[in-house]
Amino acid sequence: YIDKDDSLLFSLESFDMNVDAVMEWRLISGPKNMLLNSDGLLHWYSEELNYHDYTIQLSDGIDSVQWSGEIYVNAAPQFDSKPITFISENVAYKYPIQVTDENLLSSKDRNKENEIELILAQGPEGMVINNNNLLWENKKKLPGVYPVVVIASDGIIDTPQRFELLVNSSPIIISSDS
Repeated sequence: YIDKDDSLLFSLESFDMNVDAVMEWRLISGPKNMLLNSDGLLHWYSEELNYHDYTIQLSDGIDSVQWSGEIYVNAAPQFDSKPITFISENVAYKYPIQVTDENLLSSKDRNKENEIELILAQGPEGMVINNNNLLWENKKKLPGVYPVVVIASDGIIDTPQRFELLVNSSPIIISSDS
């Protein structure tokens, strides 16, 4: 795979038993702007996402062989939502996570839609992700600051969202009755 707006630079290798053979590389088909030079250097700048097929040919002047391959162009998942960063100590926490990924197809199987997995990498005990919601339903949260890391993964790139959750203590009146 390569990242969107990145370049592929791949040196193809060959072998021929004929010592005097002059090898000729040729790009039979491929995405727009893909180039293959006479030394077997394949170059392409990735502007479009998902799968791109290509076929190359190698000839020694007498015989030729073809080889087909594919390149997956990936865009990293992006968080569209901003986390809630403070709550009161006796309130349940719910953060609806919204993530987008420009890729339509799975990096593992071109016949499947792309799916983003949400992973809770760090958070207080009892915090979970359920149906794209970050939840913490513990009613007796201790006041303080809790580091939280949620990861959106497309199977290739893990995009973290890091934040601190402040659990605020409720004020208490400590004056005696007058």
